[in-house]
Amino acid sequence: MKIKVLLVIPNQEVQIVKIPANLKFIKSFIGENLYRVKLNEDTILIANNDAQIDEFNRILGKKIVLGTFLIVGIKNKHRVSLKKRQIRKFTNMFALKKHQKKIGRYKNQYLEEFYCKQREIKQKNAEEYSREFLNAA
Repeated sequence: MKIKVLLVIPNQEVQIVKIPANLKFIKSFIGENLYRVKLNEDTILIANNDAQIDEFNRILGKKIVLGTFLIVGIKNKHRVSLKKRQIRKFTNMFALKKHQKKIGRYKNQYLEEFYCKQREIKQKNAEEYSREFLNAA
């Protein structure tokens, strides 16, 4: 059975797609290590927990969702097609233009912090190496 879901890919608009409802297909499509976020009582977001750090996609609350993700309807713990109003709501909620500036800002800030930490680690390793070298001599 195929269900209608929303596909959200980094730097692209939200797309409506029909996919098989089974978990095996979703894992092959998004990734093996999935996590779910309940958006409301009848809708979940399914994303890859192992998405690459630089694949900033959309902002959900105060968190950044990395990599490609799906928005799927649920009913009695089963994956079902989204209703028209859900499609409108989440297409609008995850519209690219609403998230691009924030993502750019967060990405720059994150990369700055990341590279700063990398420099600190390199300095610390260099200091330890020089101490070990002097002690060995």
